[in-house]
Amino acid sequence: MKLLIVDDGHYVVEYMKHLVDWRSFGIHQIETTTNSIEAREMLNGSLIDILITDIRMPEVSGIDLLHHIHQNNLPTKVIILSGYSEFDYAQQGIRLGALDYLLKPVDKDDVEHAMSKAIQKIQKSRPVHSANWEHFNGMGYLLSLLTQNETLKEEYDVYAACLADHRYCFFKLEHYTEADVERVQQTVAESSTSFVWPSGSHLVACIPEETARRFAAQWNQVALSSPFALTNRNETREHFYRFFLNENVSSGDFVGLTALSSVESDSETIGNIIHTYERIANRKQKQIFLMEIITYIYLKDKNQDTTKIADWMFNRLQDPDKFGPILIDMFSRIRINKQMSIQTIVDKVRKYIEDHLSHGLSLDELGKVAHLHPVYFSKLFKQETGENVSNYISRKRLEKASQLLQDSELRIADIAQMIGYRKIQYFIQLFKQEYGVTPYQYRRNMTHQ
Repeated sequence: MKLLIVDDGHYVVEYMKHLVDWRSFGIHQIETTTNSIEAREMLNGSLIDILITDIRMPEVSGIDLLHHIHQNNLPTKVIILSGYSEFDYAQQGIRLGALDYLLKPVDKDDVEHAMSKAIQKIQKSRPVHSANWEHFNGMGYLLSLLTQNETLKEEYDVYAACLADHRYCFFKLEHYTEADVERVQQTVAESSTSFVWPSGSHLVACIPEETARRFAAQWNQVALSSPFALTNRNETREHFYRFFLNENVSSGDFVGLTALSSVESDSETIGNIIHTYERIANRKQKQIFLMEIITYIYLKDKNQDTTKIADWMFNRLQDPDKFGPILIDMFSRIRINKQMSIQTIVDKVRKYIEDHLSHGLSLDELGKVAHLHPVYFSKLFKQETGENVSNYISRKRLEKASQLLQDSELRIADIAQMIGYRKIQYFIQLFKQEYGVTPYQYRRNMTHQ
């Protein structure tokens, strides 16, 4: 799906672009603009599934964009951004068909809630006959059944009616040739051509039962699973794990499993993921957990070779103890790379703070360093570090003071000035709150030690 973010403030657009993991909502293309006239042309030029727009903008307002969508019968779902003083204006937007409005400064949880509402609306309004097999991805559909990812499930629900026409079998052919691949793809039904994957030394497929039986009669080296309904999640899981991974699973094996790829999972640190995996003693549960990580990688890195993903799913998961550390390392790299843009901003400001402790260090000053509005920077810093900017500055100043008290003979008044405190009594008060003693007592204790 495609998302368009429109606001005449560049910092708002940048903040919104990095606020949540849009891919977890099935958003694979994000367009942004600070020009509302350009936004109207973008709505005309290509299908925009969801529009997030400021309600007040010069020349063309968010209300104008809503009118445009309504008059041209566009399917775009709209979420509007507004300030407290624009409540009546926001209500007008709701009457014109906006799904939700978010008050500035925008909160991450509110955005995720509004997006969930928009995605549900899109899925409910999308008719079965709109299934576009040209864009169908068999790997994505299979993963939507094998894992807990609700976003993938909703994305592929539109195809379920067509896939319900047959019962399917998992198929495996050893030592295949390119001619074999072409033969299988040409023989299976159109809806099943995406379910054929080269995987290591095997050709793997999920094909209609009648076609599978015919292949089994023609090729001695073909192995088939029992037939199942591909649209039945539990049945598909049972046959997949039994046929490819030699494990018997039931619906209870998936209860309570964290769907890593269905949410941003910022709360799930890399260390937590490793710790969770290491606590799993059961081979089957390791395979199920690693399948969630494969889905995460599939969604986050669309450039991954599907042949490689197929090899992971159908072959390498057979030995989770050997493959698990390799897969978790890939997961870690993606998480680290994803965080780099925001982390770079935070690290840049941290260094600026430590180099300029004698400055006033207002949010306005730090916002300029980050090239973000101070309010948005403050929320971003707290989201990324778990600590308020003001608390971080105070902590760094007092750490610097403690170092100077130990390593120099500077007067306490001079130290207070050097770390940005103009009133010595206020500095002494803060220092005692942090270290339990006054600066003078701290220096004396350090000297005696």
